[in-house]
This record gives sequence, C-alpha cells and structure tokens, in this order.
Amino acid sequence: MSESQEINLQNELQEIIITKNVAKARDFIDNNPMADVAALLNELKLEEQLTFLPLLKTVEAAELFSYLDEEVQSNLAQSFTEDWGMKLLQELQSDELADVLEELPSNVTSKILAYTPREKRTELNKLLSYEDDEVGSIMSIDISSISNFYTCEQALHKIRRDYKKKNAELVHYYYVVNETNKLIGVLTLEEIIFADPNAKIDDIYNPVTYVSVHDKTEIAAQVFSEHDMSVLPVVNHEKRLVGMITSDDVIDVIKEEATEDLYKIAGINSHEVNENEYLKTPWYKILKSRILWLILLLLFATVTQIIVHFGAWSIAKRINQQATTISLATIAFAALIPVINSTTSNSGIQANISVNRALALKEIETNQYAKVIWKETLIGFISGLILALINFARLGVYFSVTKDLMSVQKMIYWAIIIGSSIALLLSLTISKLLGAAFPIIWAKFKKDPSSISVSLIKTITDIIATLLIFSLTFALITAFV
Repeated sequence: MSESQEINLQNELQEIIITKNVAKARDFIDNNPMADVAALLNELKLEEQLTFLPLLKTVEAAELFSYLDEEVQSNLAQSFTEDWGMKLLQELQSDELADVLEELPSNVTSKILAYTPREKRTELNKLLSYEDDEVGSIMSIDISSISNFYTCEQALHKIRRDYKKKNAELVHYYYVVNETNKLIGVLTLEEIIFADPNAKIDDIYNPVTYVSVHDKTEIAAQVFSEHDMSVLPVVNHEKRLVGMITSDDVIDVIKEEATEDLYKIAGINSHEVNENEYLKTPWYKILKSRILWLILLLLFATVTQIIVHFGAWSIAKRINQQATTISLATIAFAALIPVINSTTSNSGIQANISVNRALALKEIETNQYAKVIWKETLIGFISGLILALINFARLGVYFSVTKDLMSVQKMIYWAIIIGSSIALLLSLTISKLLGAAFPIIWAKFKKDPSSISVSLIKTITDIIATLLIFSLTFALITAFV
C-alpha cells in the first residue's frame, strides 16, 4: 500500500468513525484487505477503535480483532463492558482467545471465562496450562478429524458440518483417527473429494508426521522445515489427536528465536523487547534490555585495564628503574582506553542490530527514520549517564587500591576520572546515534542495511571514543594543572 493510499484510507476511516455510518463501515471492510484495515486501526486511539468495531458484524469484527497487535487486543478486551464485546471474543478461535487472555489481568480473564461456554472454557484452560515454549501453547484445538471407518462421502459431510458450526478451521489437510481418537493418518481435501464416495477412509489414508503437545516449539519449526508442510497435527502422550499448528504459528516462533539469538550476540535482554515492534517499545524498556550488559562489560573490562596498567608500569620501571610521576599518570590514563572503547563499540552494535532487525521486518517506515535516530540517541545519552557515574565510582575505588597516583597531583587524578567519565557519556550517545543512523542511511539509498558490518561500527566508535578521552582529559589537565 502506497503512502497516498494509506492517507486516503485513514481519512475514510476517520469519517466513518465520526459519522458512525454502519453501511460505510461494512463496505470499508469488504473493499480492503483485513490486514490493511487492522494496521490503520492499530494507530487509532482506544475510543476510536471502540467506536468502529461495533459498526461491523460480530463475525467481521472478530476477524479484524484477530489481526490487531497484541497490545491493542489487550487494551480492547479490558475495555469491553457490554455483551457485544464478549460475543466478539467468543467468535475467536480458541487458540486466538487464549493468546488474548494470557496478556490480561486475572480479574479480566476471569470475567471473560465466566461468559465463555463450559466446553470452550475447558479448552481455554487446557491451552493456558502449557508452557510458553511448548507446542501446546500455540496449537489450535478447533480442528475437524475424520474416522477411519467413514466413507469419503461421510467424511465430506462431517467436514461441512464442522465448518458450518465453526467447530473447526478450514484447512487443506484432514487427520484420520481410530475409535479411541488416536492419530493414524492424513488425507488432503482433494483426495477425499476426488475419491470414490463409497471408498473407506481406512483404505486410502496416508502416513502422518506429528508433534507432541509438550515438544518445544523449535522442534516443530524443524519438522516443518524438513517436511515442507503447511500444518502439523499435535498429539498427547497417548498419541490422541488434540490439535494442530500451522506454518504461520511457527513463522512467529522462528522470528522470535532468530531475534533472541541476534540480541544475545549484542548483549540485549530479548525478554524485555521481543514481544513488541521497535517503535512501539518504550525507550526505557529498550534501555533496560541493554544497560545490564553494558555495566557488566564496563566492570569486566577493568581486568583489561589492570593488565595494561601494570604491564606498562612494569616495563616503564624496568627501563627507567624509577617510574616518574608523569609515566605513572600516562600509564594509568592509557589503560583506560580499551575499557571505554569496548563499552562504546558494544553500545553502537546494540543499536545497529535493533534497527537492522526493525528494518528487515518492515517495522519502520521512511517517515519514521528521524524518530528512530532520536530514540536511540536518547537511550545512548541516558545509558551513557548511568555508565559515567559507575565509571566515576569505579575509578575512585580502582586508583585508591592501586595507589600509584598518590604521588601524582590531585588534579591529574581528577582530570583522568572526570575526563574519562564525560568521554564515556558522549561516546555512548554518539555510538547509539551512529548505530541507528548507518542502517537507516543505507536503507534510504535502497541498499541492504544488513550489509553494514558491525566491525565498521566498532572501528568508527573506537576512533571517536579515543579522540574524546584524549581531548577531554588533556583539556582538563591543561586547565587545572
């Protein structure tokens, strides 16, 4: 959808909401892809969303609801006070409703479950009992199975009946079970339709690949990849059919796993940011997901500082026999450079990976580039401020323990501590800015943002950090000594 088309649809949607025109609302849904309408609705205020949805038929509203972002779904579900809202939720497939309930406060969940028919409530409780990384947590239990004793004509009749009653999703594959509901085979819809109507299902079904409810979702993703399938049946420990998962379900899992692995490389806590799109994740959550690793890196880099410091001090003392005040100060200062550089470069890499991922998943539009750069710069400044304060305290303790600056003028001591801390603040701010700006500039010129090597980010941020620490410390020593 082009930018001009999107603006036209936004204006049309706003007019429908203002006038509350039922006919136009339903025409709007009929004439536009549901995913596009959902994308527009995601950007509206809650009050506007609550005005638009009741204008639609309940079935259409439920389908549109299923396309909305999780956060929007959660906000809407908590705002449903009328029977209409509860009816909308009941139109959702059980797995879709379970996903919504997981995000809601317990009192709201209880209210919705109380409105839910007993049979469906049992299904929901079962789905909610599985761990987040288990196949059972993402499966659909609204499926149509066929008995091996059926004829093809009977099987088609059951498929039609289940679909009309909305007891099952319409899919390409249908699973064959025996009298105890154990999974024994699979047939495609075409195989059932074009077979002799009197042919027994038991005579024509094919072998079936399946996964267990307690299998990890990564295993299901691997099975999909190996067998090139669009759906997979799910069985319990007795091999009884309990549900199915689609390739769409697994695509989400693969995306989450890839994101988690990518974030681990950059020292980002994926549990803080993995659920939301980049621009919809508050800056403080992004900061929280990154800051711990940067603090640990700064503290662990003290080991490098000690090695450089005492190694250079030993060499200087060996050559001069007596280390001078100047050489002591210079050595102590030089040992700080790898500490500041490593922290700065990792900060830039974090921003680069986050923005690259968001660009690859189309979470960032062209008109949002400036917003992204500003967001990363703000995160860089605040994380830089936190780390500068930690660095200030760290160096105070460090130099007190090493005691090699006791013979140095106090102002040199303070110049090194203050200069390196300010350099850390500025270099982290700049590194976040550059980490975000580089992939955006590449995207602006229609180049692949992922082609920017993190080594390039590291090299540039190292240069900037080194220049800052030298120039600031030199300026402070010149001013006060």
